[in-house]
Amino acid sequence: MKKLLCLAFIAAAIVSCKKNDIGAPVSSLKNKMLGKWNFISVTTVFRDTAGNIIPSGMVYANPSGSFYQFNKNGTWASKFLDDPTIDLNNRGFYTPLSDTSFTLSDTGKFAYSETCKIYALTPAQFIFSHTRNIAINGVTPATMEYVFKLTK
Repeated sequence: MKKLLCLAFIAAAIVSCKKNDIGAPVSSLKNKMLGKWNFISVTTVFRDTAGNIIPSGMVYANPSGSFYQFNKNGTWASKFLDDPTIDLNNRGFYTPLSDTSFTLSDTGKFAYSETCKIYALTPAQFIFSHTRNIAINGVTPATMEYVFKLTK
């Protein structure tokens, strides 16, 4: 009787185990990011090695036809330059990391992978940034943050 109860318990445990679906739904963040986002503006913010803002940043209004496209399969593409001969400027893969960040990897000619910070993500607006190390005048180490303001 004990063996039968033990077998019944093991069988119940095995049957109640949940399997992970291969086609599990994408994360909430990824769902919010999906689709074509049109540029409102791009702001550049320069900082010295101590993190102090260097007053040479710029705000660039959106060029006609500029966008970011985030796809369900984890790929992305963007166009920023207003040049009818250029289909896309950048493309690659993205990976949500948390509710406030994701990784953007460019597989094209720029070949980079950067962690992006999300400032706002609503059905109508997406604001995020990424930072690159640079050298001002080719000499002084600094960082340049790109802040992208997008809308659907």
